Amino acid sequence: MMRMVVTTPNVLKNQRPEWLGPFNFFLYPLLSPLGGYPSGFNQTNFFFITPMETDRTKWPLLKGINLFDGKIYQIAMSPRGKKDRVIPESFRIILRQYLDRREAKSLAPEGTPCAEITQGLLRRARITAGQLKPIGKETDRHWEQGEDPSMIDQNVLLYETPGKMCVAEPSERKRWSRIGVRWLIRESGFSPTTVYKILEGKPVRRYILSSFRQAVDDVILLLSSS
Repeated sequence: MMRMVVTTPNVLKNQRPEWLGPFNFFLYPLLSPLGGYPSGFNQTNFFFITPMETDRTKWPLLKGINLFDGKIYQIAMSPRGKKDRVIPESFRIILRQYLDRREAKSLAPEGTPCAEITQGLLRRARITAGQLKPIGKETDRHWEQGEDPSMIDQNVLLYETPGKMCVAEPSERKRWSRIGVRWLIRESGFSPTTVYKILEGKPVRRYILSSFRQAVDDVILLLSSS
């Protein structure tokens, strides 16, 4: 449960219930995507809030309103057959999602992106900055207005699909250059054109750079251990 407060006029435009006045507090339950929404609803058409309640033991008995259609729904702690209740997030649900979550900050042992069933010693992932976009301000000014529901609006976030091309980090190129181009070509199995592109910091496809990095690092590790 998140405690929120009505601090802007925008909150009062969407089917505001009578019990929710300006500057009043209310509860915003975090709903689970695994059956947390009533049948036929999801995060695009269901914004559920309840009256403010400080006694946690009463939360399972709360009733709230969906601001999109103005209908009342009952909270439940476990799913029902009719799927007409609202199921807030619980530690059990969060833990279950965490177990199947992909590790985005690391690579699989073979150098590929992690999957749900990846096992073994993970490798360090490398991120190369692409197009830079100035945002104008260093912080989101919504936080200065208190606990406002507009802070959780997903539309204010900018996500972009990463391109297929990338470049090697300067530290990697410097280390590989000291080894020698001929050795890199022979041990990696890539063409001289591809190897020179990587060493000069020119864009190559992601899977090519990942395969080149894995081949060279594996040989270096083998030589250092022998």
